Amino acid sequence: MSSVGQVTSSGDGMFIVDGQKMDLGTLMMMLQLDRTEQLDLQIQDQMNEISQRNNKLKAMNDLLSQMRTMKSKGSDDDGSITIGDQTKSLWRGKDNKGTGSWAKEYGIHWTDINGCASKKTRDGQWDTNIENLKGVIDGMNSDSQLSMIRLQSLIDKRNQAYEMASNTIQKVSQNMDKLVGNLR
Repeated sequence: MSSVGQVTSSGDGMFIVDGQKMDLGTLMMMLQLDRTEQLDLQIQDQMNEISQRNNKLKAMNDLLSQMRTMKSKGSDDDGSITIGDQTKSLWRGKDNKGTGSWAKEYGIHWTDINGCASKKTRDGQWDTNIENLKGVIDGMNSDSQLSMIRLQSLIDKRNQAYEMASNTIQKVSQNMDKLVGNLR
């Protein structure tokens, strides 16, 4: 990607950019094209961010589904769950303190299920954990909507910059045609 370097006036209505002499229309066109390149990079970054968030949301929805299945089976173990190619504990990690777990990775406040006294207590703890995960998912969905709005805004700005560059080219061409017509 190239960017427009230092611009100086040559004193005769022309401008010098990176050692090249150009008129105002050409300079404006170069600036607009440079702007579109910058916006293209921002659009790509935004699309990557959206893709990563979507992958995380998919994994969190898979986790939610598996948690609901464990609850319906009456599990009193918050053991390992596989998402994609990773198997981790819902809550406990290798050190039994919650490190390396899905709950920690996804920022879920976790209530320990292990060793519950009754079905009612166990189901209540599963419900609490499921609701906590749903809250995190809802927050990410809101962030996703804002990211899509930002992406649309960047695309609109890029289209405007291309349109302005096109209009500038058209005006320069019309002026050149007029000059040539006047010389005849």
